[in-house]
Amino acid sequence: MTRKKCRGYVFVAYKGDHPPYHIHIQREGVEIGRWDIENQRPMDGFPLNKRLRDALKKMGYLLE
Repeated sequence: MTRKKCRGYVFVAYKGDHPPYHIHIQREGVEIGRWDIENQRPMDGFPLNKRLRDALKKMGYLLE
């Protein structure tokens, strides 16, 4: 398991998790959704606000 923090969000990747390659996103101890790194989109339909978008970019999960 890999856990990284950025701008109030915690990004968690589990070794051996199911495809597509993705991360779990948490804020204040609550999971808000999963980000599909391969297809560059939310897996759970959560809103992608500016703060989260910036955090994903900074961590290298969002390519724009």
